[in-house]
Amino acid sequence: MRRSAAELKYILLITAVFAALLLFPVYSSLFVNNSSAAGGLGQASRITVECYEPGAEPTAQDFILVNQFNKTVALSQLWETPTLLIFAYTYCPDVCPIINLVLNATRPKLPGVIIAEITLDPERDTPQRLYAYSVGNKYNWTFLTGPREVLEKVWRSYGVIIERRGDYIAHNVLFIVIHKGNILGVIKGLPPPEDLAKNVERILRRCR
Repeated sequence: MRRSAAELKYILLITAVFAALLLFPVYSSLFVNNSSAAGGLGQASRITVECYEPGAEPTAQDFILVNQFNKTVALSQLWETPTLLIFAYTYCPDVCPIINLVLNATRPKLPGVIIAEITLDPERDTPQRLYAYSVGNKYNWTFLTGPREVLEKVWRSYGVIIERRGDYIAHNVLFIVIHKGNILGVIKGLPPPEDLAKNVERILRRCR
């Protein structure tokens, strides 16, 4: 029986997701074993939550980027509403698909929170690529890209650690909660959706 192009695309997507799920323990263990050399990349398998008390919040740095609709967006436009900021890239073969699956499952649990995903691969993650990726996977949140020189400042400002290995980009996993220009808390590592939602809610309650 011949399958349609849409069916084949769906089968390939499901296969890729299952492959990512199978590879994730290997990915995590490799980074744990090499975390000292990579400056903390082993965080993918260890969950920590930093929650800042009122008055002690770091200031979130504002940058102007471009979304998947090729529209310029200042980060400060987003965080008038509570915002969950994350970093990934669409060509990532292992942990990023899992991050996005977790986000997709978490999003309905956080109806008042904006999700914004900033790329780690600006040369390949063009607005057109981000649009196709978000629509193809039915990911209904903001994807952002921009010039490398701007994104390098973004990564440094928000504590993103990157190690390039050819086209592969190893990175730490961060979920940063921002509201009205303040970083309210940071979740380091990759928790399941239920735990991610609970930790974001706790941070928004100001650590209570």
